[in-house]
Formats: sequence, structure tokens, C-alpha cells
Amino acid sequence: MFNRIQYKRDALSTLKNNWAVPCLLAITFLALSALSSTGAGILGVCVSGILSVGIIFTFMKMIVVQHSVATTEEASEKITFTTFLEGIESRWLPALLGSLWNMLWVCLWSLLFVIPGIVKAYSYSMMFYVLAENPKIGPMKAMDISKILTQGHKADLFMMDLSFFGWIFLTMLTSGIGFIWLHPYMTMTETYAYYDLKRMAFAQGKLTPADFEA
Repeated sequence: MFNRIQYKRDALSTLKNNWAVPCLLAITFLALSALSSTGAGILGVCVSGILSVGIIFTFMKMIVVQHSVATTEEASEKITFTTFLEGIESRWLPALLGSLWNMLWVCLWSLLFVIPGIVKAYSYSMMFYVLAENPKIGPMKAMDISKILTQGHKADLFMMDLSFFGWIFLTMLTSGIGFIWLHPYMTMTETYAYYDLKRMAFAQGKLTPADFEA
């Protein structure tokens, strides 16, 4: 069962006392996305996609480390800004291709009016999480997996985003400064949602672990 309240609780639990690196990543995302948006639109989309995959990779590592501490009482790895750079180094090309592939299909569906484009954006929303977890999976396969993961849950994902509206409004009142904390909160919440969607897909026989291998 999709449980956005639990995902948000888990996200805050993981971020507790660990805000430094996520906030630094949010600042990096804001700065580089703003700089790239001054040029061609496609450049901005690609930069945002690459940064997002690197951030998701880092957040996945944070969850793994937290689980390690919970089970062995000893952290197996320290999460630093270098972790993000490692994710970018090994995943920039799949993230780049994935960004272009995602933009193409969302734009094509948007030609049928706005709502189909929004629906498909949610359908493809998990592909960057798939690429962050295994960069050897191509963007087309990652998109296909995302469509299966989000099947029957697109409205759930929309409501989860909508549940952040109050925080988004407060962020606007701070001239966007609050985004430095909101972005990690939202991304970590969606990371937990991804893991649970994956678990449910396995349980329902829609996907198998082999599908997440190159």
C-alpha cells in the first residue's frame, strides 16, 4: 500500500542530523540549474537530469548507511559531497540520455493537451531512480520499468507532491531560500516511495530483480 505519510516520516528520520550534505546538494542544484537555464532549454533539462540522478544516488547511499547503522550499529560508509561526484561520474551519460528521452515523450504527450503530459510525467517519474540505482540500464528500459512501477500509483504520487504545497508556499515567502531544505525533504521522500513501489511490484509479480539488471 502506498503510504506517503510513512515515506515522509522515513525521509525526515534519514535526514535528521544529516542535513549538511543534502542542503549543499540543493544549493548546487539551484545554482547550476539556474546557470544552465540561461542558455538553450535542452541544456537546462539535461543539467537538471544529471544533477538529479547524482543527488538520488547520494540519497540512496544515505538510506543504505542508515540501515547499516540500524542493523550493525556501525556506519559502513560516510556520505560526503564526494559521494555525489562519484554518482555523477558513473551516471552522467545515462542521466543525459534519460533526460532527453524523458523530455521527448513528455513533450509529445503534452501535444495532446496539458493533462496527458502531466500523467505521463508521473508515469516516467521513477526512471531517474532506476538509472541512479543501476547506470547500466538504458533510458528506454528505465522508462519502461518506471511505467510499471507507477501503474496504479500516479494519483498517489500526485497527492504526495500536493502534500508539500504548504512547504512550497512557505518557501516562496522566503524568496526560495527554504528550497535548500525542502528539496532534500521531497527527494528523500520520493526515494522511499521508489523503494516501496519496487517492493510492491516484486510482490505482485509485475517485476523481478532481474529486470533491474543490465
